[in-house]
Amino acid sequence: MDVKSDNTVANSKNRVLARKYRPLNFKRLIGQQTLVKTLSGSIERKRLAQAYMLTGVRGVGKTTTARIIAKVFNCLNPEKIPEISINPCGKCECCLGIASGNHIDVLEMDAASHTGVDNIRDLIDGVGYKPVTSKYRIYIIDEVHMLSKGAFNALLKTLEEPPDHVKFIFATTEIRKVPITVLSRCQRFDLQRVLSDQLIKYLNWICDQEGIKCSNEALQIIVRVSGGSVRDALSLLDQSASISGDNIKSENISYMLGLPNRLSSIEILNNVLSGEIAEALGMYDNIINHGSNSETMVCDMLDILHLSTRLLVGGEKNENVLLFAVPESEKNGIKKISKFSLPDLTRAWQVLLKGLEEIRSAPNADEAGSMILIRLSYASSLPDPASLVKKINSSFQSHENKIEPYVGNQVSEKNKQSDFIKNNDIEKQQKEPADYEEMVKLFKIKDELLIHAKLTSCVHLVSFEKGKIDIRITGNADKGFTKEISGNLKKWTGIDWIVNSVEDEGEETLDQKREREDKERITMTKSTPEMEKVLKAFPNADLKSVKDSNE
Repeated sequence: MDVKSDNTVANSKNRVLARKYRPLNFKRLIGQQTLVKTLSGSIERKRLAQAYMLTGVRGVGKTTTARIIAKVFNCLNPEKIPEISINPCGKCECCLGIASGNHIDVLEMDAASHTGVDNIRDLIDGVGYKPVTSKYRIYIIDEVHMLSKGAFNALLKTLEEPPDHVKFIFATTEIRKVPITVLSRCQRFDLQRVLSDQLIKYLNWICDQEGIKCSNEALQIIVRVSGGSVRDALSLLDQSASISGDNIKSENISYMLGLPNRLSSIEILNNVLSGEIAEALGMYDNIINHGSNSETMVCDMLDILHLSTRLLVGGEKNENVLLFAVPESEKNGIKKISKFSLPDLTRAWQVLLKGLEEIRSAPNADEAGSMILIRLSYASSLPDPASLVKKINSSFQSHENKIEPYVGNQVSEKNKQSDFIKNNDIEKQQKEPADYEEMVKLFKIKDELLIHAKLTSCVHLVSFEKGKIDIRITGNADKGFTKEISGNLKKWTGIDWIVNSVEDEGEETLDQKREREDKERITMTKSTPEMEKVLKAFPNADLKSVKDSNE
């Protein structure tokens, strides 16, 4: 492909790759097919918004897309392409002027260095002027989230109803920092991270254009480290080519970035999960001594665990998609780790994720890393909760089966039966409450805590006798409260209980009684000579409660 004829590459040979290969039209904008089709289609059909908001992570093409949109708006001879709809020609005066950055009707402003109200006012002052040589006067504001609150407010009215000849294009990496009042006036487009396979193909194409030899494993490392950012990937490729003399290998990339060998990280993780902690620590110390750091290694292990777990859950049918950007030398190790159980892998993820925070806050990060590996090794041998419960239950059952019957003094079957009846009667007598307070305590013993709380705070006792209780209910108690009391008492004591809700005044609630007794106890204690001396010695002191030491 002739790059220059495609108008996608700047003419200067001295530029860094990220600038030299910046796309100048929609053909070379990779990874954003949906956005390109939507935008070019709306422009072709004249369904234009007054403002566009482009958002996404760094290096995916927000500013580049903004400039291409500006070209399409003002291009004198746009191309009609089936898969794109409309594309700037790149040859007319407008396209060339925008590409060189000196077009009089396309104004680009960096909001990071022009954050104030005065900067926006200067911009708005020019909105009323019609374009000199083009159809539209276009304002591109990069990193728009950096504008101050006052600057956003100054922009709102113009943004809502600009003149027909004015278009705004905003770009930002922090969409949440943009006021909703601004977002509601824009058409929003989210630029996606570029997929690994697309980015590898793009880097291969650039290597061909530049005469750079780069191994597939080296490209895979670049793509993984760049995180879907085209600019980061090109910067890493440029830097690697400078170090290795246009012959890039995976070792050069790892050395340049200070990355540990991923094969070593995979082997360490496999040893840790297998319980071979001594061998894992030996490999870890060797890697640290050669200049790597524990934080990078733990991040690598998290990535490996993620791929292994996805492979375990998704099965071999998803292997090609999950491991596309993984070098062949690493695939077998990742598959081997995916053979561990799902509880082991998820537990390892939690330990490493928590350990990453500890490494960042520890006084010695390398020591913290070794302690994390030790913890992970011993945690990997722990059973999952379901297996632990099953094991405990089986242990109890086997213990019960081993209990031998008592073979002391033989008691006749008749005596055993009479003793059982006697003990049962005693137990029943103990469960039958003698008064109201004992009845309330019974509900607490039986863990009926909600009913117990209502009995102490909402119930005034009118009368109490065996099998019959009259009460007056106040406060928050439902209609079936008396049935709950009588039903539970019958279940526990074996006799019928009638609980009536009456209108008589009755006694104070148990909470009121307890509060009154506490106040009386405090008053009596304050009147003792010893306490009078204490309060006199400490005038600002007060007696809040009194407790009996025997209770």
